[in-house]
Amino acid sequence: MSRGDDRSHCGAPARAIPGFRRWWSRAADQASPAGPPATSQAHTAGPTGTLINTHGHSVDIFAADTASATDATGTTASATGTGTADAAGATGTAGATGTADATAADTAGAPAGRRAGTPPGRRLIVAGTIAAIIAMVGEARLGPRDPQASDPSSWWGILPSAPPSDTVRGVLAATAVLAVIALCLTWVILLRHALRHALPTRTAAVAALAWATPFAVGPPLFSRDVYAYAAQGELARYGLDPATHGIGDLLSPEAAGTAGAAFVAAVDPRWRETHAPYGGLAVGVERFAAAVGNALGSGPATVTVVLRIIAVVSTVALVLLMLRLWRRPGPLTAGTGSLTAASSPAGTGTEPGPADSYASIVLVLLAANPFVIIHLIGGAHLDALAAALLAAALVVDRMRIRERPSPGHHDLLLGAAAVALACLAGSVKATAFLGVAWLVVAHARDGWRRSLGADVAAGTIAVVAASAAGGFGPTWLGALATSGKLETGVAPASILATAAGALGHLVGLDVTDDSLLRATRVLTLLTAGLIVGWLLLRAWSRPPASGHRDDLAVVGYGGMAVALGSPVLYPWYLALSVPFLAALVALAALDRRTRAVLALVVVTSVWLCAATLSPLAATWRLLGRAGAPGAVAAAALVLLALAAAAPRVQRRAARRR
Repeated sequence: MSRGDDRSHCGAPARAIPGFRRWWSRAADQASPAGPPATSQAHTAGPTGTLINTHGHSVDIFAADTASATDATGTTASATGTGTADAAGATGTAGATGTADATAADTAGAPAGRRAGTPPGRRLIVAGTIAAIIAMVGEARLGPRDPQASDPSSWWGILPSAPPSDTVRGVLAATAVLAVIALCLTWVILLRHALRHALPTRTAAVAALAWATPFAVGPPLFSRDVYAYAAQGELARYGLDPATHGIGDLLSPEAAGTAGAAFVAAVDPRWRETHAPYGGLAVGVERFAAAVGNALGSGPATVTVVLRIIAVVSTVALVLLMLRLWRRPGPLTAGTGSLTAASSPAGTGTEPGPADSYASIVLVLLAANPFVIIHLIGGAHLDALAAALLAAALVVDRMRIRERPSPGHHDLLLGAAAVALACLAGSVKATAFLGVAWLVVAHARDGWRRSLGADVAAGTIAVVAASAAGGFGPTWLGALATSGKLETGVAPASILATAAGALGHLVGLDVTDDSLLRATRVLTLLTAGLIVGWLLLRAWSRPPASGHRDDLAVVGYGGMAVALGSPVLYPWYLALSVPFLAALVALAALDRRTRAVLALVVVTSVWLCAATLSPLAATWRLLGRAGAPGAVAAAALVLLALAAAAPRVQRRAARRR
């Protein structure tokens, strides 16, 4: 396609906008080497927005499933300049004009100033990988944060054999903190490319894989919960219920094993005498890992590796299932208030971009999310397993949706299977039972009252099977308040209590901190319950075929409300909400409502990752001892970083002008 053709196609708009010709010429030069000419395959317009290519195949651009071929092949129409069908469907034109519009739209979506043929995320992948490696090594070399805890192995020499000195600790802590911050910034920039539909799926997948690998092969970091899982599995292997026995009971005569002391020593002292608030399936998984470790005769180190493998497999399954959630049995219809339909092109109610764009956004927003790779994979938390089971429940439930008044036996079985999977997720993490509530409401709303009996039976069987896997009854329900015995300063309830206490002292009120914390915890839990109830009522009032993704909204928004409303808050609590909010963002165009959801995911992910970073007390002491030279060196480093970033900022500002 020649440059003159571009100018003739633009016509009056090109002459009316100052500088448009120069920008258009640069964009055409960048787009032309990226792939074959956009006019290499002719298209003619068919009825109702259908394009018919020269091979005689028709493609309905208004159907949500038409992009599945793009998803299967892994090609990116919008990034390479071959997305003719999407652009033609949006403009309602065909032939050469529609082809030129498609190429222009795709070229304009690419980042300005990027060299042709250079993937936008290549440098980001390298930068993020370096940051991940430095963060993993720096945090690992710090050793246990509590001197009363000890690591069961050196983890291939990565963990230190002795606590580092105060000077070394100050350097390592600062290094790990800066590396995590750099990883978060790199992730935000990569997400920006994905939201512009300028990031190929393969690049997003490589970024997630490269960034997660250091944490997948490194030792457990930023949390010692996985060692508590291992010890709880050892308790269950000895026949002691973790919901009624503390980890310290491994030192009792009933559990007199050679590795009992090693299991206890690896656990954070705060959790050695508490009871496990995890369901029967979680205890079964822990018990299985402990049995493998006992069979291999290597103690808690092998149990930790088994739990890490389970966490990695669960995270991969979660990502694949969320990619599967894009597909639907038929096109959506636009509806008021629909996050997807309200922002879809031409009012069709279908997704605004191809499946490759959806996959790229989900991969970046979920698989490459720092909280996922640092905490779900690096920390080996069982929340990944619960999230994967909940995602599987929604995928199975989407398979049973049909546009007919009464379901068949196959659909009833699919609905019951979805309820069973959600109950299994709740048997790992109690907050996942939110998915069960949604499924029951959805089935009743859709007129599937015949399925309620099957749902109850399937849920009961799943809960009983999970309890049998753990080897104990529902005793874990009485231990759900275990986490509330501690306080996390980042929890909204704690923030409200701190603010209310400060305000009370200013006005002269004498209110105890404990009473304030209890009151704010009740308030946040009540708020979360009201949000979940409102989401369910809103979903109930909508017709089944309205096209709204109420499954993602209820589980995503509701899960986030439950996580933020909990008495304590940790990053891995986001596992039951962020995946579904990521799907909502990817399904919608980037309008004001989507930006709010995106900001919620990004801010909470980065905020909670920063909240679990190592304390910098040793770093400040080190800088204090360094005196003026240390302050000058720190200021010089900041100035160098600003000087390196200044040209890039100036180029971006010039492009915007």
